[in-house]
Amino acid sequence: MVQPYTVDVLPNRNIPHPYPSGERLFSLLDSLWSSIGWRERGEAKWREALDHSRYCAYARIDTALVGFGRFVGDGTMGMFYDIGVHPAHQRKGVGRTLMTKLLDKVRDSGYASLGLFAWEYNPGNIAFYQSLGFERVSTGMECIPYMRRE
Repeated sequence: MVQPYTVDVLPNRNIPHPYPSGERLFSLLDSLWSSIGWRERGEAKWREALDHSRYCAYARIDTALVGFGRFVGDGTMGMFYDIGVHPAHQRKGVGRTLMTKLLDKVRDSGYASLGLFAWEYNPGNIAFYQSLGFERVSTGMECIPYMRRE
């Protein structure tokens, strides 16, 4: 039986119910990242990321955070970042619901150009985003110093 989950899409600084404080949320985000195999950020980096995001989407089962994604934009163009779902809840519709709700919110806000980064090493990831209407582009460059620090 698939557990029911809730996806909340909120403006940047709003902490979703049932999380009583930002500190608890930042800890849950780090735990989610760790479960996926991504580098934890800590409270200061999460606070900065969320403060500069237009919308954040939180997928949860009761108080367990099982997915997250955010959108950063200037009112016309924007990018999706930090889209992740706990491995135990992947391929169960959580990521699709999270992205669909986030996309709906962004489109309703009048954004004309949307983008995201999808890593080449994960072809399932690319197919997932293509199924949501994203197209691969052959041009692009990146410089992510934070990700490369040891």
